[in-house]
Amino acid sequence: RRARLTVEDCGPGIAPDVLQHVFDPFFTTKGSAGTGLGLAMVWGIAQQLGGDVSVQSEPGQGARFTIALPAEVVREVG
Repeated sequence: RRARLTVEDCGPGIAPDVLQHVFDPFFTTKGSAGTGLGLAMVWGIAQQLGGDVSVQSEPGQGARFTIALPAEVVREVG
């Protein structure tokens, strides 16, 4: 049993060459305006809790991020 949270947008999507790096620490497409730590931290926390984060995207089709955590972790936090 897992609890899932999905967030999606209808933006420009993520190019395949960028998509493979979105969870890498310090990877950013924002230049000096970004640190590249946000998604890496989300992924790391989810992993520590026994969960996972996934992303689906195609250019021009938006992006969908899903965080899946074991249901018992969600009950303890909530």
